[in-house]
Amino acid sequence: MRQIFLYSFGLALFAFCPASTLAASADASLAAGLDPRVGLNLRLGNDPPQLPANMLAQAEPHIARHPSQPDVLVATFQEGRYTDAGAVDCGYSVSQDGGLSWTRALIPGLTTAVGGPYFRATDPVAGFDLQGRIYLNTLVALDSAFSTAAIVISRSTNFGATFEAPVEVTRSTTTAVTLDKNWMAINNFQSTPTAGRLVVTYTRFTSTADPIASSFSDDSGRTWSTPIFVTSPNAQCQGSQPVFLPSGKLAVVYWDFAPVDPTYEYIEVVTSTNGGASFTLSNLVAKVLRYSPPLMRNGVFLPSAAGNSTNDSLYVVYQALYQGQPRVLFTKSADAGLTWTAPIPASDNVANTPVFNPAISSSPDGQRLVSSFYDERVNPSSSNFVDLFLAQSLDGGATWQPNLRLTTTSSDVRLAPLTSAGYMLGDYLGIAAPNGPAVPAVAVWVDTRTGNPDPFITRVGVSSNITFQAWRAARFAQAQIAQPQLAGPGADPDGDGVVNALEYAFGLSPWVKDSPVFSFGFNTAGGYFAANYTRLRLTSDVSYSWLTSTNLQAWTALLAPETVLPDINPRFEDATANLGTNAGGTHFYRLGVTLH
Repeated sequence: MRQIFLYSFGLALFAFCPASTLAASADASLAAGLDPRVGLNLRLGNDPPQLPANMLAQAEPHIARHPSQPDVLVATFQEGRYTDAGAVDCGYSVSQDGGLSWTRALIPGLTTAVGGPYFRATDPVAGFDLQGRIYLNTLVALDSAFSTAAIVISRSTNFGATFEAPVEVTRSTTTAVTLDKNWMAINNFQSTPTAGRLVVTYTRFTSTADPIASSFSDDSGRTWSTPIFVTSPNAQCQGSQPVFLPSGKLAVVYWDFAPVDPTYEYIEVVTSTNGGASFTLSNLVAKVLRYSPPLMRNGVFLPSAAGNSTNDSLYVVYQALYQGQPRVLFTKSADAGLTWTAPIPASDNVANTPVFNPAISSSPDGQRLVSSFYDERVNPSSSNFVDLFLAQSLDGGATWQPNLRLTTTSSDVRLAPLTSAGYMLGDYLGIAAPNGPAVPAVAVWVDTRTGNPDPFITRVGVSSNITFQAWRAARFAQAQIAQPQLAGPGADPDGDGVVNALEYAFGLSPWVKDSPVFSFGFNTAGGYFAANYTRLRLTSDVSYSWLTSTNLQAWTALLAPETVLPDINPRFEDATANLGTNAGGTHFYRLGVTLH
């Protein structure tokens, strides 16, 4: 008689379920062929009931992470996008378990849809201060035609349970001035002179010029300084991105439509040594050959900028043509914007496939950089379908790892509102930084799999290799990882008899009862007893071995040559172990799974 037990001896873990109860993996991301470092695609709640039935499209998502409690996240997005301008309101979702679950609502007191004074809302941006207060920065319409606008801040002191009435940063009092593309930065560097300061930048469009302007608050958003120009009042700019640096400097990256060299458009940066009270002259970040994908309204002139918590490095990504091909390009400054590296591709998309709306964030030490972006490589023959992809660098942007697909399903852009500039998923994206090995990057995007555009997130364990640590970071909150009895290699949170290390090795879900795909019997052609099982491919920290026994007490190592072939699913492989010929008597076998 031959009998198989699956067992992990490398970590002194427990035996698990017999072959008679085996079931396939319940991990939806792995089943869809995503990398094990990528977690579930999660919708951020249902459409709020205040939205009209024909106005359920979301757009322009952004996300922020609490500076000292990384499991606390807030995302924001347009709710009920119009085809001409703005949305019915802007909404927000809050997670207190690292993104595993979310609440969702419209921002209170903003537009008339929720009893507020404003007609429409757009361009939402989220942020936290050191005290954990949430700030949502939006642009709102002062009239039904959106001919005049205000920039407002909504603040919550209780993780989004309630919000105070919106406070105006500034407003346009005449149709001759149009405000657009606001962005927000919060100085969370406690030792700097302007610690706690909020800065909002925006474009001030007139008939003759489009300069960047700004205002700041030193009382947690209650009152705001008189706006000043960040650029020359005669500049023609858009897409400002303010970033506070550890030295206390404030950098503002933006797009310049009127550079000296007419062949290119420029990305430039200005800096302030006094937290935005005044600004220096601009420096060149990069010369850009503009790229815009077909059919899509997109953030062609909206670079994304980020910094870290240890030095004055700045990181910028943007979409452009590079050697004749659409690419997400990356450049870095190590000296607060004075000098910049030559741009290099962060995306490895197939030639002639569109990429757009890149976002970037950095770990506190500036080594782990992540950039998310829309990409059409999965469906290269069609411009109607997009996916979200991730580029990651583990060396501060010097090199970039192969891109990871983040979406299990491609989005049909034709389900998004059709604006005069194309289908509208949004002009930008957001991604929360990976704050440590146990803290994943969290990307937010707009997805149409439900039939209309909805905000979704996924969590990504940032690592150059497939490891248990990266797999776990994508599936457990940091607070859970701190509990070995719940998230340790030998824990079994779903109670299916398969501990976490084995859930990882066999590509299973730690939260749903499932078991390895496993079978055994005699190979009649080869004349030997064979074990067949499916395991995760390309893991860098797992090894397998076999033991045999005649009495379940004394076990000896067994040389069992294995044949390994790719599975239909590219994330798995099928192994067949030759356990030898039938020598008579009773024999038992164990598969040893060692996590290094």
